[in-house]
Amino acid sequence: MAINQNNISEREWFESCPMGLIALNEQDYICGVNPALEAVSGLSAAHFLNQNQASLPSSIHRPLLGNEELIHLHGSGLECWLQRETREMQSADGKKITLLYFQNVTEKYQLQQQNNRLKQQLEELSTTDALTGVTNRRALIQMLDAQITRSRRYQNPLSLAVTEILPQNSEAISDKLILTVSNYLRDRLRWADVLGRWEESRFMLMLPETSAEAAHTLIENINNGVTDLASTEEEQPPAFQLRFGLAEWCKGLDTARFTQQAENALDTASTSMAS
Repeated sequence: MAINQNNISEREWFESCPMGLIALNEQDYICGVNPALEAVSGLSAAHFLNQNQASLPSSIHRPLLGNEELIHLHGSGLECWLQRETREMQSADGKKITLLYFQNVTEKYQLQQQNNRLKQQLEELSTTDALTGVTNRRALIQMLDAQITRSRRYQNPLSLAVTEILPQNSEAISDKLILTVSNYLRDRLRWADVLGRWEESRFMLMLPETSAEAAHTLIENINNGVTDLASTEEEQPPAFQLRFGLAEWCKGLDTARFTQQAENALDTASTSMAS
């Protein structure tokens, strides 16, 4: 310890401080390291004394002398997060001493990260379908509300397509088939389009900035690939058909009537078969 070798109380405080401490002299070389810093860094004081940031032997520990207040030390079995605070003082001989305080916030940081992950998972669960990972019905309605408001204000085209899975031979619709279809649809939509699971065997395709004519072309392209779908699967899915219904937004349509219009279009829609 090099703060004031003649002041026993000051030296004892430095050595017994529960927070990690590094003392820097006027040339920013390390002149003191307390046991708490040794413990959290995994190195003895000998590795730090008379070193600066550039010369510190372990690159893992160089961030201790950097400019960041939240420091992540990791490597060679070390993994911790430290919160740093800097203070300046004078030693008994009038020389400037810079003290770096390090509080170990690893547990707090990890808990915060875990909370953030849980929050993200909850947010995803509230907006995505559990089976397919696409937008769920509730979130899709909210997004459609916003798009209708935008189209109403700026007169931008907006189309909505609903597609239904129709299994052949009255077979039950399996989770595997639903996943196969959802992945197929998602891969063939454009970046601005939104795919949502509407019901058990129905998906809704929200197509912003898309007229009915352009939406019809998109659906045709999707239909053209359905017959090749089975050959791309490692395990051939059950034979099924896709049926589409299409609606274009116009003035006076709210979300409920717009989605109902798309669903009504299913009644007269043709099918495309994968078998």
